[in-house]
Amino acid sequence: MVGDYHGWDQEGDHWRFADVVGRPKNESVFVIDNFGAETTARQALSAIMSAMAQFQGRIQVVQTDSNTRLIQKLKEASLLRVAEIKVGDVHQWGVLGVQTKQKPKKRFKWKFWAS
Repeated sequence: MVGDYHGWDQEGDHWRFADVVGRPKNESVFVIDNFGAETTARQALSAIMSAMAQFQGRIQVVQTDSNTRLIQKLKEASLLRVAEIKVGDVHQWGVLGVQTKQKPKKRFKWKFWAS
């Protein structure tokens, strides 16, 4: 798996990353339409991170039942920050940031000094 290509491939008007489907909305926005029925939260995070690296503009996710489930899992795990966006009748999330590593816990060290 290390060294394999993990990017979005163009298929006509849409782009595909494994089971995830997206499309460019305009020059500065890439929209993820559907994560797919069998996509895990980890795969969804990989698709978002890959889109952020491959497309220079903002990343948005359309709110559907399956997308909502995955986005909520990522938000609860503090791995993803999103903001709600309403475009006409369509509700979307704008991806604000991705946390790839958990913050290390600070260890308390006892220090003893000789008097």
